[in-house]
Amino acid sequence: GKSCLISIPRDKLKSSAMLKKLSFWNTVSRILFLLLTPAFFRWFNFAFIWHSIYWGVVSIVVMTWLGFILISPLFGRIGCGWFCFLGTTQDLPFGYGIFKQKKRKPIIWLRLLMPLGFLVTSFTFFFIRKNGGEISGFRYDPGFFSTELNSHYQHIWIYDTIGALILGLMLEKRWACKNLCTMGSFAAIGSTWSRLIPVVDTEACSLCTRCESVCLVNIPLREYADVKNGLVTSSECILCGRCVDACRKDAIKISFVWNRRRHRKQLA
Repeated sequence: GKSCLISIPRDKLKSSAMLKKLSFWNTVSRILFLLLTPAFFRWFNFAFIWHSIYWGVVSIVVMTWLGFILISPLFGRIGCGWFCFLGTTQDLPFGYGIFKQKKRKPIIWLRLLMPLGFLVTSFTFFFIRKNGGEISGFRYDPGFFSTELNSHYQHIWIYDTIGALILGLMLEKRWACKNLCTMGSFAAIGSTWSRLIPVVDTEACSLCTRCESVCLVNIPLREYADVKNGLVTSSECILCGRCVDACRKDAIKISFVWNRRRHRKQLA
């Protein structure tokens, strides 16, 4: 019936400690990885996937982000929302943004252009080096990149962090994550079918838009609550739990919905 999600009573969902503290643990996770990034810069920064392809190695940064992409049809963009230090840095201005977004959806041509350029340039250099005999092909070497943060990489880390902060100040609510990030583009493809999503109790929801005001990626949550049976199926959701905490009606839960069609029929 309307009080069920995947056959789990709503009162059990409300009492779930995990759901109640999701936003808290999300904050802890993001702060942790933000602090760890200087120590593991070349393991966490997805830009080193480009360098991995250039050198012909399957390094730990490749496996990390490939893993996040592969699980995105099940867990959505948890890599973006719980792990990425650049995303966390963009959140520091609290979504202010000097230039406001005229549209909330990603700019498709830009989202396609960035990963295309990323892959074309990296693989072009890979094949040039392979044909030149510098490398023989890809090899498995998780620890290829050292964790040593020498002066060169200290500067790169500083530039990346300051750049992400400036983007957060200039362009509100992770605009760069939605339009410029290569890994974000790949993860968003799988997240289209994510089973773990915010679910709005349409009977309890008052359409006050408090959840929208705190959403880190500017999802129009009211639209999903009003006309989409309460299933927030946006591929931009990073599962931060801010909307759950903001709702005064306790109308939003982040839950596994294995069969969206069946859920919609239950609410019909």
